[in-house]
Amino acid sequence: MSKFTCLIIEDDKAFAEILESIVAKISEVEILGVCDNTVDAAKRLELDKPDILLLDVNISGLEGPEILEMTDHQPKTIVITSHGHEVMENYDIEFVEFIQKPLRSADQLVNAIYECINAA
Repeated sequence: MSKFTCLIIEDDKAFAEILESIVAKISEVEILGVCDNTVDAAKRLELDKPDILLLDVNISGLEGPEILEMTDHQPKTIVITSHGHEVMENYDIEFVEFIQKPLRSADQLVNAIYECINAA
């Protein structure tokens, strides 16, 4: 079975490490890296073409969803933010799951990732 690839876009280093540790336990997923700004994220998104994207909304540079509006590659996206769901009304992107920080449990993220895998 081939692995699904995942890119994490999160500027809170401690939270990014939590996300990495959760995703690393999912054998079907390979983490391509973590980007802490949207400039690097846009480059990695086009270069690596991940299957799954964990996307923070408020991040240095552009707003997280803006990079998806500018790129041809559209991975299965899980939005993770401290803002309410209404923040996504300003963006024209599709996302599989919306998770509000803080995570209620690791299972919340794991389930969202499996939803992306099953939607592929």
